[in-house]
Amino acid sequence: MRRLVPQRPGSILLLVVALAILLLSAGVVGARVATAPDDRIPAGVSIDGVPVGGMTREQAERAVSNRAGPATGAVVIDFPGAEGFPIRVAIARLAPIPRARIAVDEAMQRRSLGDRILRELGLGQDRDIAIDYRVAGRPLNALVSQLRERLNRPARNARVVIDESTLRLVSARDGRRVLQDPLREALTRLPRRIEVPVAPVSPAIDDAAARSARERARRMVQGPVRVVGPGGRSVVLPTRPLTRALRFIPRAPAIAVDLDQDAVEEMVGDTFAPLEREPRSARFVVEGARVRVAAGADGRRVDIETTTRALRLGRGARDVRVRLQRTEPALTTAAAREMGIRERIAEFSTPYTCCPPRVTNIRRGVEALDGTIIPAGGTFSLNDAMGERTEARGFVPAPQINAGELEDAVGGGVSQIATTMFNAAFFGGLELVSHTPHEFWITRYPPGREATVSWGGPELIIRNDWPAAVLVKASARDDGMTVQLYSTSFDRRVETTGADPAEASAGQAFTASYTREVYAGDELKRDESYSWSYVAPPPE
Repeated sequence: MRRLVPQRPGSILLLVVALAILLLSAGVVGARVATAPDDRIPAGVSIDGVPVGGMTREQAERAVSNRAGPATGAVVIDFPGAEGFPIRVAIARLAPIPRARIAVDEAMQRRSLGDRILRELGLGQDRDIAIDYRVAGRPLNALVSQLRERLNRPARNARVVIDESTLRLVSARDGRRVLQDPLREALTRLPRRIEVPVAPVSPAIDDAAARSARERARRMVQGPVRVVGPGGRSVVLPTRPLTRALRFIPRAPAIAVDLDQDAVEEMVGDTFAPLEREPRSARFVVEGARVRVAAGADGRRVDIETTTRALRLGRGARDVRVRLQRTEPALTTAAAREMGIRERIAEFSTPYTCCPPRVTNIRRGVEALDGTIIPAGGTFSLNDAMGERTEARGFVPAPQINAGELEDAVGGGVSQIATTMFNAAFFGGLELVSHTPHEFWITRYPPGREATVSWGGPELIIRNDWPAAVLVKASARDDGMTVQLYSTSFDRRVETTGADPAEASAGQAFTASYTREVYAGDELKRDESYSWSYVAPPPE
């Protein structure tokens, strides 16, 4: 039987008194806490080890800044297994500045009333707030870039390589990449040690895809292949050269298998080359004032594309038939006839008056110009037609006008081609887009109605605004040169006034004027006036 022991009245009294004191203390502390000012940090709070409880915001920021100051020491950056790691980076290199204000903002946050009372009674827990740093962007980015360059590794796709006549598989391998944003965020806390965060990079083509490609390739080239063509011609392609002609093209997530067309052509070309024929373009043959079209002819060549496709589809020993493919000439007979080049529409000649080197350049430029076709609606540039005048292209130094003076230059004299072409286009009724006469009058040319040309400018540019193409025929004789233009007449007619050498002032400055009216039948197509002022030529 349980016996009740009576409590002593003194013990009960002591307990009651203690409880009353505790409640009284809690009430007093609670009242003090409840009336504590909000502009001070609660007790028991520290920032990065600096006690700031009871401080104002300004006091706390000053205390933290003074204590934190410029960070010293180093950050140890590690990546286990990588060569050259770990590395030490001096914290000063990152030029850190403590973010005291943000830490103080967090410290100022008020806890619940119960938590604050317990803290005042010595029963709560202290709170330490870590401080972050603002790290200079440029050195931080440089460090992250350095780590990225050292640790980033691209994934390696599986592939098939050809070793002699063997197909070897190279296995895929994972890569890795540095996680830059988490790394930057971690470095801003200036940790004493950090392991670089990385993520795996998977290959786009795995080993299974490479094995599949290798099997397809083996089936493609197994056994010798006999390529048969017209006339009983044939050639046998053994497995080894066919294997060397294989090509593996990565097309993630698979690998395409192909045969190199050029390699196939090299293997069969000599056998079937006698069956091939180059196409022949249609030509314009000038017969007096008329032009006829000399018919072109198609060519033929081995259809390597079709032959290669047949080889790709094959399996084992087999025959593959070569086909011949028709090839059109650059200018077909039909296209030549559609151009409408039928008759002479204009002609102009100029004489030589100087120097074998100059004639050499004119002959070279005429060779480049002869046979040029200006399409209907097309634009002609004499510089484009002749190309740059260089010694490598056969041009030589000869007299030319530069800044009002005669001097020798490579290609000197080709302005005679410009003047001759300009006048042929003038009387052919073509649009004269751009031309520049010489600085002083050269008596062998019509006053004002002439043109100079130089690489880089000035230019001679003409547009064929008629509905038929224009054929340019240029020739250089012993005494001069001629440009003839052939097209369809369209009943064109050119009337002009001025440009009379008899009225010009040789050896003096003067202004030359002339006009041009271009008609298509009775319709006036253009009505133009030109004027050019010459300076006096230099004394001889």
